[in-house]
Amino acid sequence: MAEDIITIVGSSYFQPIADLIHRLLAHKRLGATTVKRGYRENGYSSAIVLLLVVSFESYITRVSYLQRQRPKGGKPKMKKTPVPDYLAQLRKSFSLRKSLTEAFVLRDILAHNYLWTLTVSHHERKHLILRRAVKDAEFGDYKYSVAVNPKTRRTSVLGLNVVPTSVGLREVAKVFDVLWRALQFLEKAKLLERAAFDTNVRYGGQSQKFWELRHVVRAAL
Repeated sequence: MAEDIITIVGSSYFQPIADLIHRLLAHKRLGATTVKRGYRENGYSSAIVLLLVVSFESYITRVSYLQRQRPKGGKPKMKKTPVPDYLAQLRKSFSLRKSLTEAFVLRDILAHNYLWTLTVSHHERKHLILRRAVKDAEFGDYKYSVAVNPKTRRTSVLGLNVVPTSVGLREVAKVFDVLWRALQFLEKAKLLERAAFDTNVRYGGQSQKFWELRHVVRAAL
């Protein structure tokens, strides 16, 4: 008997993400300053954030596909609508639009390496002191402009660092949390079955629910 398989890669990212989290937390957080994170924390954290958001977007592709199978007069198609806006169109009760937008803004920042010129001076104890920060005008779009406070160089709701070299464990924890809450909403709204995303991974030699790792990350802060 033939059956259709919808090629959603979402949960395939979970084990690689778990492995990256284990490596990130296996060492002390060294080299952090007020200007940037240590290269290890920054590198692993950036990779984790990217894979988390890409994984989540994969699930939204599934939601969009299933919605397109609805009879005429059903919910709107996704088309090129940004993911947070699309979910808000599907359900007016979706309250994570701003927070989720910020997660996608950070994804863009890391994927496209938004360039900043940081003017710093050296200090014996603080190592580096930031004197001036200027983002290259070539980078950024509308959602960036509405989501980011240019004075703090952080997003307005989640407080995510938008200077790529400043991304660290705190950004991982916040993105992890908002994506989990968005998936829970999709399940409650009957747009996505829990079995599709609530799967197990190997972490520290044991099997556990992937999304429970957000507590591990939070505890490490």
